[in-house]
Parts: sequence; C-alpha cells; structure tokens
Amino acid sequence: MNASGWAVGKKVGRKPAFTEHDIIRAAMDEGLDTFTLAAVADRIGVGATAIYRLFGSRDEIVTACLDAVAATIALPEPGMGWREVLRQWANECWRICEDHPGLPRVVYSYAPAVTRITEVLDAYAASLACHDITSGQAGFALDFLGDTVFACHLGVQAMRAADRTGATGLDQVRAALGGTHSILHPHESWQQRGLVDTKVEFILTGLEHHWPEV
Repeated sequence: MNASGWAVGKKVGRKPAFTEHDIIRAAMDEGLDTFTLAAVADRIGVGATAIYRLFGSRDEIVTACLDAVAATIALPEPGMGWREVLRQWANECWRICEDHPGLPRVVYSYAPAVTRITEVLDAYAASLACHDITSGQAGFALDFLGDTVFACHLGVQAMRAADRTGATGLDQVRAALGGTHSILHPHESWQQRGLVDTKVEFILTGLEHHWPEV
C-alpha cells in the first residue's frame, strides 16, 4: 500500500508492438543466411534488444524461419505415382529456394535444418510406400533429389549475383572464357532452372533400374 491506500504492484511494461511472425518475415526479407538481429529490428522499427522478448538467439529465429518454410511445402496427393511424387518434391525444393533467398546456404551450414522438415519427409515417404518403396529407399531418393536441386540453385544464385559494376556472375564467366573453345557454353538458362529438370529425370530413370537404401 502507498500513502493513498492504493496497492503497489509490479510495474506493467508496454506490450511489444510486434509478433513472432513480424520477426520471421523480417529475417526472411533480409535473407535467411545473412540477416542480423539489428537489421531485423530495424525493419520492424524496434531496438535490437527488443527481439529477445520473443527469441533467445539468432539460431532460434533461423529455426522458426525454417519451420515457416516447411509449412508451405506441398505434400503428395493420394494416388500419385512414385515419379510424380519425386518430381513434386524436386519442384517444391526449387520453389522454396526461389521464394526464400539464402535458404540453400542455411540448409548446408546449419546442422539442425533438416530436422525441421521431418513431417514433410515422412509424408513423402508414406506416399512412396504405397508403391512398395521402403523408407530407406525413399530417404535416399528424397535426399539425392533435394541435394541436386539445392546445389543447382546455389550455382544459379552465383550466376545471378551482380558485382559493383553491375556485371552478373554469368557476365563474369563469359568474360573469363572470352573466345576460347570450351565445353562450357554460358547461356541465360544458367540463371534459371537450366539443367535441373534434365538432372531430375536422369535420376528418376536411374531409380527405375536400381534404388539404393540409406
């Protein structure tokens, strides 16, 4: 009690004017592989220390971002053939790379990243199981295709990136090769999906003849 007779309790602070979703969105907009707490805070108009009201560390934000990405991955529909299932998986891997800059680098540099899509992988494995494909075989195929697509996207990002002069990676490759005759033939497709679909179909054809297990 104070002199006026009113009870004195713990002072209630102002509620944060932002949500976990705001932080996740800001981190994705900054780039999953490069965002800083300061940059995220600046985007949502708060001080950097305010972020700790909702997340204890940068890694916690990364994990939350990966969960948000995983929630957007389309799952197989009933009745899909195994090739359709794997093509969809490859397409979804490419889409999330396109939608979320920096995602491939995070997947390869942040060890727990793969644990955020266990439910997605289980759903794809269950769909493949309808075609007598074991969980080990499904794991191999999903990993092989995912690695192929993510690695290809890393290369595409390098071809798209521009230096201080505005020259893209593709421009730099062309300049480095000059007029020399080489097996390399730089093409605009290097900045797009390029040979991704060809590689996916090559893998599917190989699986028709031999399907390893992990």
